[in-house]
Amino acid sequence: MRSLRARLSVAFVIIAVLTTVLASAFATYTARTMFRQYIEQRPDQTSLQRPSGRPSGAPPGTAERPYTRFGSRERLFQERVREAIWSGTAVAAVIGVLVALWLAQRIARPVTELTHAARAIAAGRHAPPVPVSGRDEIAELGRAFNRMAAQLAEDAEQRRQLFAGITHELRTPLAVVQGTLEGMLDHIVEPTPERIAGLHSQTLLLRRLITDLRDLSLAQAGKLQLYPQPVDMAALVSDAVEAFAPSFQDREISLGLAIPKTLPPLVADPDRLRQVVQNLMDNALRYTPRGGAVRITLAAENGDIRLSVADTGQGIESADLPHIFDHFYRADQSRTRSSGGMGLGLSIVKSLVEAHHGRVTVESNPGSGSTFTVTFPARPQEAA
Repeated sequence: MRSLRARLSVAFVIIAVLTTVLASAFATYTARTMFRQYIEQRPDQTSLQRPSGRPSGAPPGTAERPYTRFGSRERLFQERVREAIWSGTAVAAVIGVLVALWLAQRIARPVTELTHAARAIAAGRHAPPVPVSGRDEIAELGRAFNRMAAQLAEDAEQRRQLFAGITHELRTPLAVVQGTLEGMLDHIVEPTPERIAGLHSQTLLLRRLITDLRDLSLAQAGKLQLYPQPVDMAALVSDAVEAFAPSFQDREISLGLAIPKTLPPLVADPDRLRQVVQNLMDNALRYTPRGGAVRITLAAENGDIRLSVADTGQGIESADLPHIFDHFYRADQSRTRSSGGMGLGLSIVKSLVEAHHGRVTVESNPGSGSTFTVTFPARPQEAA
């Protein structure tokens, strides 16, 4: 019997039958003994002498002990009591068996449903949520399984979107490079410096995409190599702002910076932190219209370091906020790769921040801009 339901049913049936039989046997013995004592102690009982005159083996001179012999009425009463007890035993046994089978089915059904759902997931199929009721251990197991199944489905969907995004992002630059080179080989297109520069820009785009995907996959797998050391966060942000200043000036976007005089020490990988700051500034530059403003703020909060990048762009719709850190996601689908990026910048930001045990959040209202806030846990320099 490999079925849990069958084993539980047999166990419950044996317990129910054994319990009722033992209880009935004990009740029969007790009733018979008490009835005999009652008959023997009646004042009007009929005492008879034993045929031998004295108890067998009793020494001479020992008083003869009377004994009671049941009559037909007493025997009838005793038989009725015994029949009633064993009839009740049969009814109790039947009820016990039915209750045992019901309990076995009730206990085994959630486990069976979990087994079917687990087999569906193992076979690569989508498993519907397992029905859960109650608050016992099996119900908690069902809730945990449903959460796991939902997370697996979400991860699978993200992988499908990631592969689709990678294919889409790689196809366009490769098609440009292939078409241009084929034209040059067929002497249809002249290899002018401008066309060669265009090919070079496409190869740089491909290299950046591959590097970003590699960093993203390593960070999400927890295998991204970090080289922590004491970092002057104020100097790092100031350098990034200085490097981006010409781009903001060309777009006529004002760039503000607020840095306190003192900040807690921070131990982190400076190259990865610089990448986080640059991606946030690049995102603000892309989505802030001409004549807008971007403000970068550094602050100390409960011993941690908080970096905020606020813009006056178009903002993010509430439906897009939960997906803003997903791979290849663009809140404005009408933007091209050149104007809206490849959709990996914010995903990399989130992965790098979490690799440093930090957190990133976004607040936005359509038409009033967005604010991205990154909080890094400050660590003493000895922790390096």
